Amino acid sequence: MTETKPTSPVEDSRPRSKHSPLVRLSLNLLRKVNRAVNEFGLIAEGDRVLAAVSGGKDSLSLLHLLTMQERFFPTKFEIGAIHVVSDYNTHTAETKDYCAEIFRSYGVPFDFTDITVTVDEQGNECAPSCFLCAWKRREALFRYCVEHGFNRLAFGHHFDDVAETTLMNLAFHGTLETMLPRRAFFDGKFDVIRPLFFLRERETARLAKMAGFRTEVCSCPNADTGMRLYMKDLVRGLARESKFLHFNIWRAAKEWHDAFADRPLHKGEVL
Repeated sequence: MTETKPTSPVEDSRPRSKHSPLVRLSLNLLRKVNRAVNEFGLIAEGDRVLAAVSGGKDSLSLLHLLTMQERFFPTKFEIGAIHVVSDYNTHTAETKDYCAEIFRSYGVPFDFTDITVTVDEQGNECAPSCFLCAWKRREALFRYCVEHGFNRLAFGHHFDDVAETTLMNLAFHGTLETMLPRRAFFDGKFDVIRPLFFLRERETARLAKMAGFRTEVCSCPNADTGMRLYMKDLVRGLARESKFLHFNIWRAAKEWHDAFADRPLHKGEVL
């Protein structure tokens, strides 16, 4: 983990006045973050939280709000940031440099870890799949948490991700399994947490725009294809007809989880 001190911050990325529009928006969104933190016990005093930052709007919003959380609220915890460098990102060098610039502007320790998704185990070139890429990213992040003693790994998934994942599992796997706000791995060595659980995607997009994040530097070549995009469009269409769509999907998934999982979802439990 690279230790850093704040240098010249990225323009508009870190609030300097409690009266600024960015701070007001951040504090408003932190209400939803705190709801998730309190309801599911995501962060406790003394935790070491590693934020997985891809360079997109959601993960940069996650980093921004976590630093705001630590700044404005009494619970004290350590924040680190990590970016997974993939050989499939067409803007790898630019994304890495920009993430480093952001991390320095927020004054958080950071590191990078590399994955290869264009070569198979036999060393032959291959066309990377979304499944392989996601699996290797998680493997790299999980290993880093264990090796560097972080007990929380924070992802930037939001309420729209929860709805889309739940419907995908229902349609293609016949279950209501979903993204959980908190889940333990490696016999409790660390928990995956989702502090943005109750935020909507439009809120992270607004925050990223107001903060001046250049999220276009992080672009997956497969971002505009595949079932995830189809499900995103489907959820958007359904949400126009049902005001409470996202909460209804989450309620159904939570009831399914509480009925069939080993432990129910509530604060203090190891999920």
